[in-house]
Amino acid sequence: MEIATTEEIVTEAPTTLEPIKTEEPIATEEATETPIACVTLLTPTDGSEIPPVGKVTFSWTAMDKAGKYVLNIILPSGNIVPFETDQTFHDRYMEAFTAGGEYQWQVIAQGKDGKEICLSEVVAFDKPYYQPPKNSSGGESGESGNGGESGNGCLVNGYWICDGDWGDWGTQ
Repeated sequence: MEIATTEEIVTEAPTTLEPIKTEEPIATEEATETPIACVTLLTPTDGSEIPPVGKVTFSWTAMDKAGKYVLNIILPSGNIVPFETDQTFHDRYMEAFTAGGEYQWQVIAQGKDGKEICLSEVVAFDKPYYQPPKNSSGGESGESGNGGESGNGCLVNGYWICDGDWGDWGTQ
């Protein structure tokens, strides 16, 4: 075996590379997963006005794999009040929320394992201010010196938010 000397090495000029021409485009990004269709909010509808007092049914379409739903009511202050249910509706008595203004709501569908499946769109509605009736001691009904909690209601930061066994007052 002979070893080549520098005089014997032949070099060629580099060739220009041409782009490869293909009939179909080459995928450069990973395929994205198709988003899961979430529940559709039915009532109250977007832009509706609801009364300051009385029962309002929040309703939405079912999702096959959902074990439960979390209804989030977003107060005009931005605070979120969640309610869990295994139904596709939840009744609330709106005098529980005294503030007037724009409220929003949305639903989180959760699997039987409690993990979030999807989050619905947000729907807004308006509700006038509600003035709770005065009780015989001159304070608002249900108001007490212990942060607004008592045996017949829960006033927290101006919002009646408690669930309880008070006839039509609590959750249904």
